[in-house]
Formats: sequence, structure tokens, C-alpha cells
Amino acid sequence: MPKELILTGKVQGVFCRKFCSDNAKKLNLKGSATNLADGSVKVIIDTDDKEKIQEFTYALKSNPYGFRFYGEIDRIDISDYTGPISGDYVF
Repeated sequence: MPKELILTGKVQGVFCRKFCSDNAKKLNLKGSATNLADGSVKVIIDTDDKEKIQEFTYALKSNPYGFRFYGEIDRIDISDYTGPISGDYVF
């Protein structure tokens, strides 16, 4: 089952969606990222592999690959997701 991640912090207008895409591609993951009206970013990752989700969230928090990102992710809330993999930024 895909996972929905809600990223909060300084995540809009700072290349966050591209940053999510770059990290996902590095980990061979597919998904999407969308800016939400409350200033957060919703990321849908098309996997139920717990290790891959853990790797992805670690990459978002620590940027081990050095991708361009000018923001800061304070919190990542993860939940199961049912629905289409769609959004502003599909990867």
C-alpha cells in the first residue's frame, strides 16, 4: 500500500518537491509531491516497503546525497494511502 507523507517546516518555495523527487529517484521510488494550502507538502510514495520508506525519510531529513534544498523539514507524518498517485509534481 502506498504511503502518504506530510512534510511540515519551511517546505514551500524552497525546492522541496524537486528535493523529494531527487531523493525518490535515487532510491528507485515513484510518487508525487504537492504543496498544500496550510504550507505543508504532501508526498505520496508508491511502496509499502518499510525499509525504503525509512531510507526515504532519512534522506529527506539529512540530505546525504547533497541535493539542492533551501528549506527545513521539521516533521514527517506518515500514513497509509489509497488513491491515485497524482499531484503537482509526479516522479
